[in-house]
Amino acid sequence: MNRFSVLTNIPESTKGLVRELRVRWMLEEMGLPYEEIRYPHPETKKEEYLKKQPFGQVPYFTSDGLCMFETGAILLHLALKHNKLLPTDEIKRAHVFTWLFAGLNSVEPWLFHHFVLKFDPDAATTTKEKALQLIDGKLRILSKELGEQEYFGESFSIADIVLTTILRTAQRLGTMGNYPNLLAYIERNESRPAFRRALEAHVKLYE
Repeated sequence: MNRFSVLTNIPESTKGLVRELRVRWMLEEMGLPYEEIRYPHPETKKEEYLKKQPFGQVPYFTSDGLCMFETGAILLHLALKHNKLLPTDEIKRAHVFTWLFAGLNSVEPWLFHHFVLKFDPDAATTTKEKALQLIDGKLRILSKELGEQEYFGESFSIADIVLTTILRTAQRLGTMGNYPNLLAYIERNESRPAFRRALEAHVKLYE
């Protein structure tokens, strides 16, 4: 059975944005059964949890004796294991890998930094403005590279799961107004039945 950890208590501002949504979405896309392993936040800082996820974050993922963490790695593992949401062509597959890691390494850390600063009452205005300028630069590049394409590749892939969830955070922060093609990209991917099922299950945790 595929199982992954989730939090049972999160701030209102992060509902629908927690990274376990990526794993849930992936499993829904592949039609695989799964179970949640629920933790209140304090439990994720205890030794038992840290043995599975040393950074005390969610999710960790277990299946058939495997235990791993980091959503990009989990999605790659599932895609390779089940041969889904990845092109079979070597060059096209490498292209998907590129955008997967671009989202995780070149965009998400800056967006997270901006997210933290925006809700920090002690952060200087100039610092917040600089962070916003940096993330806007990242979004400008994504918008240019996507252009009029539907996906960051020839078809929907694990890169789009990651990039959509990252851009949903940018949308929540109100930084997407200048990039209609990215907004259309989010809407297109959010309309997928697997995403709607994943989001509904995610939100139910906090009702």
